[in-house]
Amino acid sequence: MIVINGGLKDGIEENTRLLVYSLGKEIVDPDTGVSLGALEVPKGYFKVTHSQDNMATLVAEIKTTRTHFPSVWTEALSKLDIETTLKNSIEPGDFVKIVNKL
Repeated sequence: MIVINGGLKDGIEENTRLLVYSLGKEIVDPDTGVSLGALEVPKGYFKVTHSQDNMATLVAEIKTTRTHFPSVWTEALSKLDIETTLKNSIEPGDFVKIVNKL
């Protein structure tokens, strides 16, 4: 389970779609020399499953590809691996922003 420190007071409701990301290096416009800001490095998209005043729980949005002969076990294990990988990539201090409300 993933818990974030934003909730109903921040406009984060159940079924809200969120992007979890970290900040990469600063990008500078080569023509003007002006900073464009830090690059957002996406870690994954998540859906809010429960929201309280000051916190919310998330589940990974999993996109899988279908095979010609899908197996229930193969599909289940594939989803498990993807969700575990996404969860493991998240670190304290990462950022979250609302992508859209479902």
